[in-house]
Amino acid sequence: MTIITPGGTGPGKQAPAPWNLRKTDWAYQQLREGILSGRLAPGERLNQERLAAELGISRGPLRDALSRLATEHLVVDRPHQKWTVAEVSVADARDVYNGRAALEGMLAAAAAQAAGPERAARCADLDELLARQEEAARGAGPTPLRLLDRRFHDTVYALAAMPASLGALDQLRARSDRYIALYLADTCRAHTSVEEHTRILDAVRDGDAPRASLLTRDHVLGGLTALAGGIAARQPAGAAAPEPDRP
Repeated sequence: MTIITPGGTGPGKQAPAPWNLRKTDWAYQQLREGILSGRLAPGERLNQERLAAELGISRGPLRDALSRLATEHLVVDRPHQKWTVAEVSVADARDVYNGRAALEGMLAAAAAQAAGPERAARCADLDELLARQEEAARGAGPTPLRLLDRRFHDTVYALAAMPASLGALDQLRARSDRYIALYLADTCRAHTSVEEHTRILDAVRDGDAPRASLLTRDHVLGGLTALAGGIAARQPAGAAAPEPDRP
């Protein structure tokens, strides 16, 4: 197990935490990216002593970071066992993605109904984001693509002015970030995502709420369909998919 990222200071060493970040936040960011990138694999046991040494922090901030990751269902703390990276499963992806589809379709429709001048200004920002995403799809790797994907959707949904719904969606998206990373790791899917974002943006720009909602729901659920086969293939033959963790 290793979470060493570019910029480390040698084998088993990690660049020190930036001065403007708490050690807990630093550990959270590094571990989360390790999980999303696959460097920390589903089901992998997390040795706290080793992780603390790699990150150059004490066990206290590390435990706080792990607890935060547990609220996002990225790690699991079972009684009398070590912390482990949460498994991925079709059942969990289906649960999360169907919830996202309902909320994101509603928010996209509301965004398309926003006032014309505000919508036009936001669409100009989205044009720039799409251009950056299209460039990243040509080989920047899954992490930049995932961050740009999140920014695109966040920018659209901010137009909806529905903070409670956005808060609920943020929880689902935090839980689905690992699935999004798996989806965007495929170059063809990355290009498909750009094309679908372009159509969503056109519907929002035109003020077409039903079309924006439908395209967004199809975009989310299409990702689920593409993921399902790949997730199932990761499990040993005859193995039952793990039950999703419950709050």
